[in-house]
Amino acid sequence: MTEKAKRPRGRPPKPKADTGPKRPVGRPKADIDIAQLESLSALNCTMPEIAAFFKVPLRTLEDRYTNDPKVRAAIDQGREVGKLSVRRKQMQIMNDHDNPTMAIWLGKQLLGQRDKHDVVTEDKSSQALSEAFNILNDMVKHRQS
Repeated sequence: MTEKAKRPRGRPPKPKADTGPKRPVGRPKADIDIAQLESLSALNCTMPEIAAFFKVPLRTLEDRYTNDPKVRAAIDQGREVGKLSVRRKQMQIMNDHDNPTMAIWLGKQLLGQRDKHDVVTEDKSSQALSEAFNILNDMVKHRQS
């Protein structure tokens, strides 16, 4: 007996066409100058304001902050320098212009400073629990009689 030649199953493979050099996929990477980024952060600019300055979407800036250590370091360093300048200005305003209200407001807004208020509360949980037991006991006595 003679063997039959096996035919390939499925479609025949397509010939590969030479497409030339590959083009990059997606948008080109946004150009963010690290020195300018640090300066804007020192002015206490918000992320949307910084994104608008560099003409990039806010999401792009947030992704770069999350994934690029240089961008994160520049923003964090700028924010700390900005806080330092606010503290310096606070002291200058208090000393030179005798305007503590402005210094207090700046401290609350930018440095997280706050007035300390001692709040004293009375714990009445044990009293409320004993009252509940008394009510239940009265209900049980009332049912039995």
